[in-house]
This record gives sequence, structure tokens and C-alpha cells, in this order.
Amino acid sequence: MPLLLAAAAASGGAPERSDPPEPPEFGAASRRFADAAGCRAHLAGLVAEARGSSFDAAEGPYEIALGDVRAHTVRSEGHGHRIAEYRCAVAELSERSWTRSMAADAEEEFTVESVARRAEWLKDGRRQ
Repeated sequence: MPLLLAAAAASGGAPERSDPPEPPEFGAASRRFADAAGCRAHLAGLVAEARGSSFDAAEGPYEIALGDVRAHTVRSEGHGHRIAEYRCAVAELSERSWTRSMAADAEEEFTVESVARRAEWLKDGRRQ
């Protein structure tokens, strides 16, 4: 049995909790590009740089919809992680960043059990 699954079972299951808050709105970035290809190349550079440094994850660029290309970086921070999302709306770059806590509340001790209680894939039976 995987460690997190065993921890969730030992803790008596996961208590109900509300969904996490939505990420903030995108804000305009200071960089400007002549075309969509230039903006997309910038996203690819951000992801390549993040993968070569201390980030825990970096994905993209990938197309969400026609003219909407995005990339993400993730870095461990405190009791959770900081997510940065970059978006090219054709040639216009925007970005947003937020922190996602893995503790149920600020007072909860950060343990395997506390993380297991928040793991959605444990609650709905998905396998990783």
C-alpha cells in the first residue's frame, strides 16, 4: 500500500473541506512581443530555465485555446508550493502567481498525514 494511502487510512480518512480559492486574475507583464511566435518562444525559455534551476516542476508551453498559450512553474514554499502561470494571448504576455498550502490551516502541523488529508486523488480512488 502506498505510503500516503496508508497514512490516510490510519488517520481515519479525509475530513470534508472546501475547495481551494481560485487563482488571482492575470496581470499584464512588462515584456512585449511582435507576434504570437515570439511570445510562445519566451514561454519555452522560461520553462527551460526553470527546469535547469531549483523549481520542482515546469510545464509548457501548451495551447489552452486558439491564441491562448500557457506555461507553469512550481516551487516548494513553506507548507505548500508557489505556482506561477504565464499566458500568451496571441502576442500579449500576462502572468499570475499564488501559493497553494498543503496544510488544512495555518496552525496544522505539516506531516505525511496532513498532506494525505488534502490529496484529492486519494479521496476519489485515482491511482498515481
